[in-house]
Amino acid sequence: MKKIVLSVLASLSLLASQAQTKNSIVITGTKFTYPLIEKWIAGYQKVHPEVSIKLLDKGQEGVDKANVRIASYDVYKAGLKENEVAIPVSRYALLPVASQQSPLALKLQKKGIKPEELKKLFLEDPEESLDDKKPEAPYQIYTRSAKVCSSITFANYLGSQPDDIVGKGITGDDKHLIEAIKRDSLGITYNNLGYIYDVQSRNIAKGLTVLPIDLNENGKLDKDEQIYQNLDVLLGYLAKNPNVQSLPVEKVYFVVNGQQDNEAFQSFVQWIHKEGQSYNQALGFLEVGEITTQRASIDAKRATNK
Repeated sequence: MKKIVLSVLASLSLLASQAQTKNSIVITGTKFTYPLIEKWIAGYQKVHPEVSIKLLDKGQEGVDKANVRIASYDVYKAGLKENEVAIPVSRYALLPVASQQSPLALKLQKKGIKPEELKKLFLEDPEESLDDKKPEAPYQIYTRSAKVCSSITFANYLGSQPDDIVGKGITGDDKHLIEAIKRDSLGITYNNLGYIYDVQSRNIAKGLTVLPIDLNENGKLDKDEQIYQNLDVLLGYLAKNPNVQSLPVEKVYFVVNGQQDNEAFQSFVQWIHKEGQSYNQALGFLEVGEITTQRASIDAKRATNK
């Protein structure tokens, strides 16, 4: 009799665990996306309070239970693990950014910097010049010391690898890159729009200046290239030019095990694609895009129905 009772209790425990899993989402990954995902969670739970969604930092208690990983780089180029499915949920842009006192940034404000010059700036020793003669102005590059989403995406844009970016390596997260260049008048780095701009005023954050990219490479910033001083102007340009190659733009993905059965996750992703996109621009992100959303919805169904 005791064995039967124990067996029944074990079965009930398993069923309870499965039911909890179907209504439980634990997310971790790329830190700079957290403000947006927190907004999504709050918005979704207003209509689905029965669903438990946790967004956890690396090392936080319970993060080992995460069933959703945020990845903000080209996951297909990097390679997914067996049974993994990547569902795009947003897009973001990176820009080169400098201390407001940077001599090089000041010189570039009117003419901008061409993509090829930007490549030399981040991949060659500062003693080498942008025109192979002498440095246009002194500068110090800062980059992430680890291979992370931002460094992978920016290196991909440069046609290189994260380890090839020269300069001082910074630990922590992408916010620490901003702190580093604020302390160094020669400092130059790369970062996402949510950290470069004040999302309240929509202007470039205090102490920073953007290195404006000369999109048509004619040696000056034309009127239609003067898009960097205001976050909404820049996002508007990127929205109208989704295939622009001169600026580094990448998708934000939810990576999950395609064999898991989680009805709440599928519902959450569908809500993000239909309702959640309206939260993106306020926090410096771009909409995922109509075609991508349709494909992602298919992937989301596969991810919960395999």
